[in-house]
Amino acid sequence: MQRKLLSLASIYLPIILVGITAIHMGKDKENTIQNEYTTRDSRVEVLEEFFDEYKSPLKGHAETFVKTAEKYNIDYKILPAISCMESTCGKKIIPNSYNPFGWGIHGKQYISFKSFDEAIEKVGEGLNKGYFSKGLDTIPEIAPIYTPPNPNHWMSGVNFFIARMEEVEKEQENQSLKEIVLSYL
Repeated sequence: MQRKLLSLASIYLPIILVGITAIHMGKDKENTIQNEYTTRDSRVEVLEEFFDEYKSPLKGHAETFVKTAEKYNIDYKILPAISCMESTCGKKIIPNSYNPFGWGIHGKQYISFKSFDEAIEKVGEGLNKGYFSKGLDTIPEIAPIYTPPNPNHWMSGVNFFIARMEEVEKEQENQSLKEIVLSYL
């Protein structure tokens, strides 16, 4: 009896899931537009959750990170990862500098910004001009220039934070998929 139930479940479960997926994909254009918006918005949610884990003051600037990444065609996880490597996610910065990126810090000289949003925008622009527009668009290519004293340590740290954001992203995707499937059951 148990074997028959397992056999039936293995036959009908994929059919049910395909049906649910087809129904979901067949929704009208308005819902498609909403889903596209939600997808864009999910990056902000990923960053907010990520920064929340680290109790970062940058959490409220997640949307600026995403908008800046879009503006300069940068992976939205790079700037937050650099800020976490350079300043423990914005928690350890030169007082009132709003510079979580270590941008322009050499000895006792440093660059200050008026706000975290300005810093995100200016550093995004600087990465675009100084790195990405020159074909340096991976962390291993950026590291030796961004932090010449110890590029391997820096690269390892930045990649660690990117990987953590990708885990948060997958967790949220899995949760969304689970909610979709459950809504049709």
